[in-house]
Amino acid sequence: MTHQIDGSHAAAAQLAQQLAAAERPGWLDEIDRPIVLVTTSSAYQADEALVRAALDGLRDEPFEVVATMPAGIQGLGTLPANARVLDFVPHRHVLDRTVVAVTHGGMGATQKALARGIPVCVVPFGRDQLEVAARTVHADAGTRVPAKRLTPERLRDAVREAATKREGAARVAAGYAAAGGAPAGADAMEALLTPARR
Repeated sequence: MTHQIDGSHAAAAQLAQQLAAAERPGWLDEIDRPIVLVTTSSAYQADEALVRAALDGLRDEPFEVVATMPAGIQGLGTLPANARVLDFVPHRHVLDRTVVAVTHGGMGATQKALARGIPVCVVPFGRDQLEVAARTVHADAGTRVPAKRLTPERLRDAVREAATKREGAARVAAGYAAAGGAPAGADAMEALLTPARR
């Protein structure tokens, strides 16, 4: 059976290849303050509004804003002095210095942050992102700002509040570790998909 890869899957495959080959960016060494990582979807969903709100709302905060826009960088204007916007950067390197992750509620970015005990501010735009946001708040591991109510001020306040949720994020990280993480998940899936041997 031959599988066709549509545009969004091709973009995800390309990002996976970049991630595997990516080295730690040298500019991280130039940053002398805590980072707020802002991530958007790899499938375009007009979430550049999230990056605009973060750039404006966090411009006077004691953070460096690092935003990734894999679906394309557009409509941002002049960046504040404490910000950097890229189409791609390996999140694992940035998360080493991140105090809050602001995500669109995608499973990948949200779980990468929570697995390290980093609180999350989720701004869901649709699909499963709404559930991710609800579970993050329920676990007391972060905050939620509805996309329709997103303003720079609301996002700033939600980031400040999320920064106080380290204990909840640490509980989630401990739960991920106790469950065995991705290797245990892969083993469980293989066990379900492998026919029983007789």
